[in-house]
Parts: sequence; structure tokens; C-alpha cells
Amino acid sequence: MPGLTAVPEGVQQRDASGQPVVSQSIGVNDAVDIALKNNPSVASRRALVAAAAARVGMAKAMTRPQVSASTFGTVGNMPMVVPGPDAVQPRNFNLTGDRPRLDQNVMAMYPLYTGGSLKGRVSSAQAQQEASSCDVATTELDTALAVKNAYYQALLAQRYVDAYQRRVDEARERVRIAEEAFAAGRIARYDLLRNQTDLAEARQQINNAQRDVEMALIDLKNMMGISQSSQLTLTQDLAVQAAPPTLDELQAAALKQRPEVQAARARIRSAQANVGVAKSAYKPQVYATAMADLSVMKVDSMNGGADTGYLVGVTAALPVFDGGLRRSSVNEAQAMLGQMQADEREAILNVSKSVATAYVQFGAATRNVDLAQAAIIQAEEDYRIIRLRYEAGKATNVEVLDALATFTRAQTMYAEALYGQNVARETLTRAIGQR
Repeated sequence: MPGLTAVPEGVQQRDASGQPVVSQSIGVNDAVDIALKNNPSVASRRALVAAAAARVGMAKAMTRPQVSASTFGTVGNMPMVVPGPDAVQPRNFNLTGDRPRLDQNVMAMYPLYTGGSLKGRVSSAQAQQEASSCDVATTELDTALAVKNAYYQALLAQRYVDAYQRRVDEARERVRIAEEAFAAGRIARYDLLRNQTDLAEARQQINNAQRDVEMALIDLKNMMGISQSSQLTLTQDLAVQAAPPTLDELQAAALKQRPEVQAARARIRSAQANVGVAKSAYKPQVYATAMADLSVMKVDSMNGGADTGYLVGVTAALPVFDGGLRRSSVNEAQAMLGQMQADEREAILNVSKSVATAYVQFGAATRNVDLAQAAIIQAEEDYRIIRLRYEAGKATNVEVLDALATFTRAQTMYAEALYGQNVARETLTRAIGQR
């Protein structure tokens, strides 16, 4: 996987389907950064934040003066009330005459008192925007973890390649020695064939491991949101991870940092504001109103008349009887608040569980690394000793090959233990709300 020239920052090549092509050497943090720029799930969540911000703007717009211009051109034989388009606010209603008429109206309204309705709508929208931002953070954390796991999976597959390559090299050397020994009559043919079979098996294993590397890179590119034609060279390796802080410290950090908890609390604030909005229906709605009007009406077949006028005033309204509509609206808002509070508690419980689980998994993974490291040292020493015994005529060829296979398994088990510890550490990092 040769490294190619990196694409300059801010400039991306694209393949035929429009996906970005990134060809460069990358560490795990580079992979995460690229994913956060290109992963479609992250982009989708960010679009929802933009939509939430627009809803905040819509809510704030209702607290400012509203001005509309309406034009009515009518012909009729009796007076009627003609409504203006519903989409234009403030909406104007025009009383027509019994003659052809052209009317131009300008109307302005400003909320003087709404019982907290408009302020509550703004607060609710702002809290929902904050919750959407927290949802983006959650998606970013999940994406970062998935990218890291895919990166480490590729490193694990490469470790397999390295282990099997070492076995291939050892098996090839043993075949060479066996061929010389067989030609000199020092070993039987079945010993030569056994070594050749072991070499073929080792070559098959390395071929499968190389396939797994390519498959892991396919998964990594997909998680990064980039084209499969990208050429990536991984610059890091699996490494032993340091011990984390105590569980209590991690739990405290998680409750402060986890965006799921912050999103739940923001939705509680939104629900509380919605309760206030529902209760505001019990209070008067008072608006200042101003209007200017120009009306031209045909009087007879020879001439017409024009009138102009204005109006300034205050309008107030309060529902007297609504069949229980307001009470039901308040009950619904309070029930939704109860749901949001239950969701917050559930989020806190889930965060605590995920941190504790990840902490236990990391501890077990760390012990596995220690065990696998000891096993690999022992297996390598066993292989060295049995090979010396074979050369001294005190061990069989089968014992040597078994020891070599055990040494290879120890190498792959150590790689798996390192992979498990690295993944467990990243899972723990995700559990406390970091990436």
C-alpha cells in the first residue's frame, strides 16, 4: 500500500460518483478528522442543527413587528368579506362593496403582551437547537469510535500478515534444509513432504491475511466517507495502552461530558418552555395595530371615487370557552415534560452502565495483553530449543513444525490482545464523551 502525495487541505479530488478521493499516509487521528469532514451521517446531523437554528429565527421573528401589503381587486353586487392569503402575516380581511373596487392596504402588528407565549416559543426552539448540537456531538463520537475500530482492525490484519510472513520465511528455510538433507539421505521423504506442506499452509495463511487487510481498508474508507479508489497508508501500530483513571473519576467525567445527557437536559428545558406556552393561552393576547388604506371604487359609468384612511389601535383577545382545548394542551405539554425527564434519567443510567462496562472490558483486555506477551516469549523459546534438539537428533521434524505453529499462534494471539486493548481503550474514551 504505497503512500501517495496528500491532497492539499481544503481541496479534494473526486471519483466518478462524486465521492472524495484521499490518498495519503494517515494516523488514527487523521482518519477521524477526515471522517468528520466526509461521513454522511455527520453531515446529516449538522444539517438538522441548521434547521433547528432556522426554527429559532422563525420563533424570534414573531416577537418583532410584522408588516404586510395586500391588494384587493373585486367586482360584486353586494358587500362581502374577502380574506387575504393565509401565508402573508399579518393577514388582512377586506370588506368589498357592491361595485367594482381596487383596494391597497398596508398593515402592521406588534405583540405587546402574549402571556409568555412568544418568549416560550423562542426558549423552546433554542433548547431544541442545543439538543440538536448535542446529537451532532453524539454522532461524531460514534463515528470516531467506528473509524478507530476499523483502523485498528486493519492494523490487526497487518499483524497477521507479519506473523504469517515470519512463518513463511521459517518454513521456506526448513524446506531448503530438508531438501539438502533428503538429497544427502539423512531424512526420509515424508519429512521433506511434511515441510513442503507446512510451507504451502503458511503461504495460504498469509494470502488470507493480506485479503483481510484489504477488506479492513475497504471498511475504513467507507467509515471515513471517502472513495474506495483512495490509497491509504496506515502509519500507526497497535501499542500497549496506559491504565485509565479510577472508575469514579471516569463516571464523573462522563456525566459532565456525554452529549446524550446534555441533549436530554436541553429537551427538558424545551418541554418546560412548551408548558409555559400552553399555559399562556389562559392569558390575553395583546397586539398594537396600524393600518393605511387606499380604496378606489367605480361610482357610475362615467366616474369613480377614491378614499384614503388610516387606523391605529390595540387589539386584545382571550378565549372564554374552548371546550377544554387549553386544559388538554397544558396536560399534553406536562406529559411531554414528564417523558423528557424520564429520558434524562434513562440517559444517565445508560452512561453509567457504558462507562462501567468499558472499564471492566479494558481491565480484562489489559490482563490478556500481559498473558499473551508472556505466552509469545515462552513459545519463541520453546521453538528455539526444539529446533536445537532437532538439529542434535533428539527431536522429530513434527515437533519442530508444531512448535513453529504454536509460536505463530502466540504471535497472532498477542496481536489480538493488543487489538482488544486498543479497542477497549477507545470504547472507554467514547463512554466518557471524548474522542
